[in-house]
Amino acid sequence: MRKQLSFLLTLLWATSCSVFAQTTPTTYPTYPTKCISAQTQIAVEATKQGCRPDPKTYLSEKCLQAHMEAFSEGASYLVPKDILDKYGRKLLGRSDGQFVMSSKEMDKMLDNKDVSIAYIEKELGIPAGAWAGKTLVRINITLDNAKKLDLRVPSGNESGANNLWIAGGKLPTGYTEGVVNQIPEGSYTETVLSVK
Repeated sequence: MRKQLSFLLTLLWATSCSVFAQTTPTTYPTYPTKCISAQTQIAVEATKQGCRPDPKTYLSEKCLQAHMEAFSEGASYLVPKDILDKYGRKLLGRSDGQFVMSSKEMDKMLDNKDVSIAYIEKELGIPAGAWAGKTLVRINITLDNAKKLDLRVPSGNESGANNLWIAGGKLPTGYTEGVVNQIPEGSYTETVLSVK
């Protein structure tokens, strides 16, 4: 009953906010958890960016709590060094939300013996070749700082959400994905990666 109601609310949101996205993919990534039904996932993703519903309307409290628990060791994200050099380090990320992942899961991903920039792009849902030839920097945020920066499940309305984004706080590869507000200097550490 709850799932059906959630789907109907999501569908109502999508149709009242605006028309569905102009191009609806014919295939969807398999969602790696039981926190969201395929129907709800498809409806949210098909909704025009900027009009997608708050994840709190279609994810249970249990799932929202599990999402937060995945960040028990903090949040991390990767960024090309030239972006940091160009825009500075006083305030990191996009003004409408910076995508992050669980630091523990980032450690696991980077520990892979086959790690390369192409592998990282695939694992994180970055368009293939976008980071080719770039030096990557890892930004780490403690759990306390991530909470202060309103760590949350991405809605898909963030300008950083591309056509590989899926609803529900997970990447297609299964990693936990979150969003935080812009990150002020002193709230993070940075480490240059030696990955090609």
